[in-house]
Amino acid sequence: MMVNAVRRPLTEKAGALRRQGFVPAVLYGGRVASLHVSIREKDLVNLLDHVTRSTPVEVKVDGKDTYHVFLKEIQVHPITEQYLHLDLYVADPDRPLTMNVPVRVRGTARGIKDGGILEVVHSYIPVQSVPAKMPARVEVDVSDLGIGDSILVKDLPWAEGVVPQLPLDDAVVTVAARRALEVEAPVAAEAAPAEAASEEAPAGGEPTSA
Repeated sequence: MMVNAVRRPLTEKAGALRRQGFVPAVLYGGRVASLHVSIREKDLVNLLDHVTRSTPVEVKVDGKDTYHVFLKEIQVHPITEQYLHLDLYVADPDRPLTMNVPVRVRGTARGIKDGGILEVVHSYIPVQSVPAKMPARVEVDVSDLGIGDSILVKDLPWAEGVVPQLPLDDAVVTVAARRALEVEAPVAAEAAPAEAASEEAPAGGEPTSA
């Protein structure tokens, strides 16, 4: 994925940029000097519809220089949900890094039709790889899972050079049997005082033992 950006002077106020339909951002990384840019909000919205935090993104600045980045931080207004600011991390292309890659479940487990429940044990999997090979998401097809079946970390089709940072025998998703609800028996009422034992029980109440 690619998005265009333009350099912005620090003297330009962030609020003014937003009113013009831009979102301020900063690019930074170990091998580059910090660069302040802005991105059209509509372009950012389109980008975020197609990527995750672990998707390598190309940012072209002023139509010239291209930076390969990850979306490090996205600030959103808590009420208006307007995008306020982006941190774009320029990763060293030769240095492996570890990121949390989201799990996307596909299909309907056949065990659900038999009364089972699909449990997603890991919504994210920490993965180590060089930036260019970092997966945007981990696809997990659960169609063949019956009750009691699981898909483990080692069962997933990891590309060469992409190393999951979880134990290989960890379950990612599993289909569990639906547990019967346990209903506790009501606690027996304490014996009534002796002086009330001779009184008539209310209508529908339990009779008093002799």
